Amino acid sequence: MFLADYHTHTEYSIDGEGPLDAMCEKAIAEGLDELAITDHMDIISGQSCDYWLPMDKSYPAIRAAKERYAGRLRVVIGVELGEPMANPAAADEFFRRVPDLDFVIGSIHNMENDLDVFYYNWKKHDPAATYRHYLEWLTDFAENYDYDVLGHLTYPLRYMAEAGITLDLKPYYDQFENLFRIVVRRDKGIELNVSGLRQAMKTTMPTPEILQLYHDCGGRILTIGSDAHRAADIGAHLTDGLDIARSCGFTEIASYTRRVPVFRSI
Repeated sequence: MFLADYHTHTEYSIDGEGPLDAMCEKAIAEGLDELAITDHMDIISGQSCDYWLPMDKSYPAIRAAKERYAGRLRVVIGVELGEPMANPAAADEFFRRVPDLDFVIGSIHNMENDLDVFYYNWKKHDPAATYRHYLEWLTDFAENYDYDVLGHLTYPLRYMAEAGITLDLKPYYDQFENLFRIVVRRDKGIELNVSGLRQAMKTTMPTPEILQLYHDCGGRILTIGSDAHRAADIGAHLTDGLDIARSCGFTEIASYTRRVPVFRSI
């Protein structure tokens, strides 16, 4: 069985704890075939692309690990690119500076005023309206910016769950269908982020129901990621993610080299 963790963060991410070698060794111990290093590259208004990520240290380290672990683990040179619409010139600068990228997760963490949903006060932010707005940002990303897969489509629900809030996603199906039509038309994909299974929300991002909708809309490109920020979480719940993908009709997941997907049977 092909096992790959396609969403991980090392100590080079602003919220990461894992030394790169420790994460690679954990991946090998877990029997993974591939490990994508996707440190945070959140684009901030008025700042250069390396405002949060020390690119001059992180990417040489990933390239060295790719060579060092060859034959035991395929290390994928990746990024989690957040909110390029906040500063398109900085996003373009990032792509120029890392020409050997294998894989790009496109994510929304921050919306207006570069404020991460993590910080939202749900007594002031209406959950239903906030999530509708979040999907508008994701749709803008899907249509107008560069990525391989869109990440954690239900990210705000992670923090709603921590506040004891649940949100019915059925009213958003029209927005999801529009989003997925764009993704499919552009030959892009989405990720199944399994980190929610070890967090308060106790489900994946997106939920299995939304993943099924993606499949029903013609979506075929799918990656699975633990969203590990430390070595201990590398590979966590990947097999659960594969089971969910199969239950939604997927028979393959994507593996990337230089931004080109190769489909691996599951």
